[in-house]
Amino acid sequence: MNKATLTRIGGVAAAIALAATMTACSGGQSVADACKIANTEMTKATSSISSDLNGAMQKATTGEKVDFAGIFAPVEKGLDEAGKKITNETVKKPLDAFTAEFKGFVKVFDGFEIPDMKNIDATDPAAMDKITEAQTKLQEMSTKAQDASAKLSEQGKKLQDVCNKG
Repeated sequence: MNKATLTRIGGVAAAIALAATMTACSGGQSVADACKIANTEMTKATSSISSDLNGAMQKATTGEKVDFAGIFAPVEKGLDEAGKKITNETVKKPLDAFTAEFKGFVKVFDGFEIPDMKNIDATDPAAMDKITEAQTKLQEMSTKAQDASAKLSEQGKKLQDVCNKG
């Protein structure tokens, strides 16, 4: 996996962390209460994301198949749980937007596989075609992930701003 892809995936982890570290605000379900719920659910959901990503990257580099989209399933579940519990519209609207962007980001990884490079015969043109095809798919996925990550970060910042303002 190339360094740019790792950086982009790391960017997503940062966006998740941004949403997870929303500060509680002052204030029935108030903005403060809603932000606290969102923070609690996201903290639970993201508690293992870094180690899960690291483990997936190690597996991928050794040729093991990795469900990259599946790595983010706990975060999706946490976002859904937070969305069910939050009734304050001031917080719900940006949380829902963040959740939608996150789900779009995860879709970028659906079906993505890194081919097993351990047994590639560099003299076999068909094998080299597979490598070229994999590199092209990786670049396409990387570009989509970068775009999705930027949108996700933007929505995370909006949610954080709402919670910081109270």
